[in-house]
Amino acid sequence: MNWLEISLTLDGELAEAVADVLARYAYQGVSTESTAVEANPEDEGRAVGPWRVRAYLPADDAGALETTRQKIERDLFYLGMIRPLPQPVYTRVADADWAELWKASYHPMRVGKRLVVVPAWLYDTFRADPATSPTDVPLLMDPGMAFGTGTHPTTQVCLGLIETHLRPGDTVLDLG
Repeated sequence: MNWLEISLTLDGELAEAVADVLARYAYQGVSTESTAVEANPEDEGRAVGPWRVRAYLPADDAGALETTRQKIERDLFYLGMIRPLPQPVYTRVADADWAELWKASYHPMRVGKRLVVVPAWLYDTFRADPATSPTDVPLLMDPGMAFGTGTHPTTQVCLGLIETHLRPGDTVLDLG
């Protein structure tokens, strides 16, 4: 199946209203994500804008797609009478195995001098990489919805402390 992505980038108040309009027609759901760069560590985990609102419409039936697109355009036009909106951006998207595709964005990440956070599915690639040192200690972690990336500052501080006490041959168990 092919899809048509509808995307608008706007401030917080408008993002919620636009997401509501798109949700009427995008039965698979609507995503709202911040486009801001988190320059302040205090902002980590907190929503900051501007926002990108996206919805996906099935694009295999051209007639149904055009009808739905016109309805969305009409509803956005009326919403834009209250407050001006940017024009939506339409992008055709080919279907993909999204359950596996997200893994492409993860790579081994060095934490300290020897510790390297490695997604489990990349372990063999990590070991075969000429840049991998024999003294590197891989920490196999599969990223999840909230944990497992190793990027959180608290995780990095803890790993740094562990590294100072880690000796060759040690076995370590993460108890949470």
